[in-house]
Amino acid sequence: MREMDFSEKNLRNRWLGVNSVYYPLHDEVKRFVKRRLERAMDAEVTARVGCRRYERSDGRCGYRNGVYARNLLTTYGWIDGLKVPRLREGSYDSQVFERYRRRQRAVDRVLLEAFLLGHATRKVRRLIKSLFGAEISPQAVSNVVHELDEEVSAFHLRRFERDYQVVYLDGLWVTLRSPVKMKKVLLVALGMKPDGSKELLGFHLATNESEACWYGFISDLKHRGLAGMEVIVSDGAAGLVKSIRALYPRADHQLCTYHKAVDLADHLLEKRHRRQIIGDANYVFAAAHETEARKRLHLFKAKWRDKEPKAVRNFFRGIDACFVYLGYPEPLRTSLKTNNPIERYIEEIRRRTIPMRSFNNAGSAERIIYGVITYVLNNPMDMPNTEFTQYA
Repeated sequence: MREMDFSEKNLRNRWLGVNSVYYPLHDEVKRFVKRRLERAMDAEVTARVGCRRYERSDGRCGYRNGVYARNLLTTYGWIDGLKVPRLREGSYDSQVFERYRRRQRAVDRVLLEAFLLGHATRKVRRLIKSLFGAEISPQAVSNVVHELDEEVSAFHLRRFERDYQVVYLDGLWVTLRSPVKMKKVLLVALGMKPDGSKELLGFHLATNESEACWYGFISDLKHRGLAGMEVIVSDGAAGLVKSIRALYPRADHQLCTYHKAVDLADHLLEKRHRRQIIGDANYVFAAAHETEARKRLHLFKAKWRDKEPKAVRNFFRGIDACFVYLGYPEPLRTSLKTNNPIERYIEEIRRRTIPMRSFNNAGSAERIIYGVITYVLNNPMDMPNTEFTQYA
């Protein structure tokens, strides 16, 4: 077998050969796309006027008035000098692209996702230029992100279907820079349907995790039709627990066993006990049924009540709510045991917003968080390629 040559000189020559084939082909593709778009617009004008160019007809509804040139940014790159027909009187709505639109929505999708993934505006502009050969202004990036405002408003007002089996509640602290630098908590609700699929139900920026803030957030979800769930899963925040009991008294409330075990570390007299006592707490929650869990809980108390009395008292506070999951069959039992489903969403939001460090204001935070969840985490279907968006 002949040995392959990976020398720098050979690779350079090979790459020059690829370029000599690719770039002429790419230009030919753009010329083909341009011709197809112009033919489609000409056909639209013919249908609008009622006859072809230079044809006489009693059914004519208008006259052509030449063309004007427009540059469009598509997934194939810049299309320069696209000939757009004009009418002498009135205008027509083209199906090729909407009026005043200068950029394909698929390109906006790339731009938006690049920004939501944490890239700075300068990096996003470089990305668009390398992919499509186009210069994008910083204002264009801002305009694309601001287009999410209507989606965010509709998201906050939509009605719910009554088919959520489990609802998860949790919070994430974020930083805002305007009007002054401050910390706010993002209250998040996630719903799981009987088939196991999950959906973000809502989020809200609040000043803290007090009972009033949680009550307002959850009552809004209830007002929009959120009802009929079997179980609500959350951590042990006092204000959250009280709000759940007040608004959904008939639903089972499962406390996250992971938070319950880890919370022991905040009440220890001796920090050297941390690893062992958390391990013993997890052993209690690893029981296959409630009877076994109660036996292990008794052993836990006997072992630690003299060494760490404060931690034990805190662990037993509300412990019954930690065993709700044992009353459900698998695989639902595993999903109820912890807040992991919503924690995965929150961790992804945190990871993808770390490069941004903070948000300009509450509106910016809501746009970006909604965009991260909807366009990055949920990975929806691509937008139609036939539409273009405004803003040069």
